[in-house]
Amino acid sequence: MKHTNSTLFSLLLVALVGACSTGYDFRGENRPSFENTVSATELSAKQADGATVLDVRLIEDFNADPVLVPDAMYRDPDDIQKWAAQMSPEDGPVIVYCVRGKWVSQKAANYLKEEGFEVYSLDGGMEGWKSAGQRTVDAQ
Repeated sequence: MKHTNSTLFSLLLVALVGACSTGYDFRGENRPSFENTVSATELSAKQADGATVLDVRLIEDFNADPVLVPDAMYRDPDDIQKWAAQMSPEDGPVIVYCVRGKWVSQKAANYLKEEGFEVYSLDGGMEGWKSAGQRTVDAQ
């Protein structure tokens, strides 16, 4: 019986460690929606009021088009647990965007909301920003 208990404990420990190390999945097929969106015009107004703007495109999408919304910062969504832990909800609202404002940014927005942030997703993402005639800057 003692052997069975230690084996069960070992399996549970492996499962727990595995679950903690997998991170938040931005590449899976789970595509949650996030209702709290802002337009390009609203983003500019919120940014002027101190909102933090984060580009959360997958790294390969960012590398294919390395431009940003002015004053935005790129954050790799695959590292969201790390960089979100370095932020504080008290710092103010956060606006995230990805390529089209759907899959990746909405997952990031949901994660940040769960962590207590006031968060918005840019409607249409980077493509919507550009379609609205908004300026971009080269990532440095």
